[in-house]
Amino acid sequence: GGFLGGDGNFTRVLGDGSFWVPVGQVGGDGNPGGGIRFALGLTLRAGAVFGDAGAFPFDRFWMGGVQFGQQLRGYDETTITPLGLYPRRSAEISEIDRLGDAFFSLTAEYAIRLSDQLGLGLFYDAGGLWRDPSEFTPQNLYRGAGVGMQIVTPFGPLGLDYAYGFDKASPGWKLHFRMAQGQGM
Repeated sequence: GGFLGGDGNFTRVLGDGSFWVPVGQVGGDGNPGGGIRFALGLTLRAGAVFGDAGAFPFDRFWMGGVQFGQQLRGYDETTITPLGLYPRRSAEISEIDRLGDAFFSLTAEYAIRLSDQLGLGLFYDAGGLWRDPSEFTPQNLYRGAGVGMQIVTPFGPLGLDYAYGFDKASPGWKLHFRMAQGQGM
């Protein structure tokens, strides 16, 4: 509630940081932005909900896939849960139990910018989702790696990623289509 009223009594905290280093360029006569550019990037994200957000599911966190919640390529949407990895339509877990009150994710990426509109990249994602912030641990994160491409259009960036989910019951490849979001590529 607080002084504005309402039914909620929780605090949601988010942190996000990216660090990119250019590692080379081919062509473009040394001009910034010219030729094919190469870069290494690291992105860290974390979030936590303190208090009771049970009645506010959209203030909590999902993980897996690229369209909803926290991105982790190589996995289906919202399949990484505080209770473990569950297939999307599993009868063993409710939709509410897929939500967590804390998450951590990291992405390491080698990006190749072919032009201002087209980029390619190799990436490694890792992340986890916990029911309570006190349960956070950086061990046993779910992992995915793969290749991707991104094109910048007048409607925003579009991306296509082909990622391998290492920690699924049957590890394997997953194709992801992204709109207006994504890693730094």
